[in-house]
Amino acid sequence: MTKFFPKSVLPMAALIGVMGSFLAFAQPAEAAKKTCLQRYNSCNQRCAGAAGPGQDWLPCIKRTCDRQYDNCVADR
Repeated sequence: MTKFFPKSVLPMAALIGVMGSFLAFAQPAEAAKKTCLQRYNSCNQRCAGAAGPGQDWLPCIKRTCDRQYDNCVADR
């Protein structure tokens, strides 16, 4: 008869311990530290990248980035 249970539990317990210690030292997301202007610029870049070369990305900026910026400034 093999001892399957102890062999399978130990690696799982070790993995849980490693993940727990990693999460204890995790830092907050970088997005929370950005200013409203930095967020706006990042949004503009995403709009330009999504539109592709030669495409008009201004509707994306007006629809998304301008609203996000206005909301960000109003919250502060």
